[in-house]
Amino acid sequence: MDKIIIQRKATQVREKFGVDHHSPIDLFSLVNSDPNLTLVLYPFPDTISGMCIKSASLIAININSTKGRQIFSLAHELYHYYYDDEDATVSYVSSMGTYQKEVDANHFASYLLMPDASFSQMLDKLTNKGQEKVNLLTVIELEQYFKVSRSAVLTRLLSEKVITQDEELIYKKNVLKTAKQYGFDTALYAKQDTNQPKTYGAYLKLALTLKERGIISEGKYESYLIEAYRSDIVFDENGDSDSDE
Repeated sequence: MDKIIIQRKATQVREKFGVDHHSPIDLFSLVNSDPNLTLVLYPFPDTISGMCIKSASLIAININSTKGRQIFSLAHELYHYYYDDEDATVSYVSSMGTYQKEVDANHFASYLLMPDASFSQMLDKLTNKGQEKVNLLTVIELEQYFKVSRSAVLTRLLSEKVITQDEELIYKKNVLKTAKQYGFDTALYAKQDTNQPKTYGAYLKLALTLKERGIISEGKYESYLIEAYRSDIVFDENGDSDSDE
C-alpha cells in the first residue's frame, strides 16, 4: 500500500482517539479509553508479538516483550483491527517484514507513533537541521521522545535513508546499557516484572454493567473476572483503598 495512504490512516486513528497530528501519544491509555475494545496482555511465545480478533473487538499483546516493543505491537495490531479485512490475525515476529499486510501494519504503527511532520521536526532539532550527523545519542533521544523501541526508530531512519544498514547494526547493540550510559530512564527497555496475563478495557466494563443491572450475580461477575485474569479485582490483591486520601 502507498505510504501516503498509510499515513492518512494513521492520522485517522489519531483523530478517532482525539489527539493531534504531531505529539507523542500514550497509546495504552488511549486504547483503554475505547469503550468497545478489550486489551489483553498475555505471555505469548517470543515468536508472537500480538494478535487481533476483530469480531470480539480484542487485541492481545505479548507481555514478555519490552515496554517499547509492546507499544509498537499495539500500534501494529490497531492496523489489523481497523483496516485489515481478516477477522483474526496473529503477528509473528519472523513474518512482520515479509507479508504485505504485515509490512503495511508496521508502516502504520510507525506513522501512528511517530507522525512524519513531528519526526522530521525532532530530527532537524537534534541534528541542527541536518548539519550534524545522526549518532547514537540522536537515536536514543528520538526513541525516548516518541516512547518507542530502538528497533522502531532505526527502521524509520533506515527507510528514510538517514542512516546506513551498517549504522543500524551498530546502534541496535546494547540498547539498555547505552540508554543508561547517556542518563536516560530505562523503563522503555524493560520487561514487566511479571508474566501474568491481564485484561483491560471493554470486557471489564461490560461485566460490571451486567452485574450492576442485575443481569448476572456477584458470583458470576467474579468468575468472569477470574477468567479474564483479573483475580486482583476479585480479591483486592493490591489492597486498594476506597478513599481518595
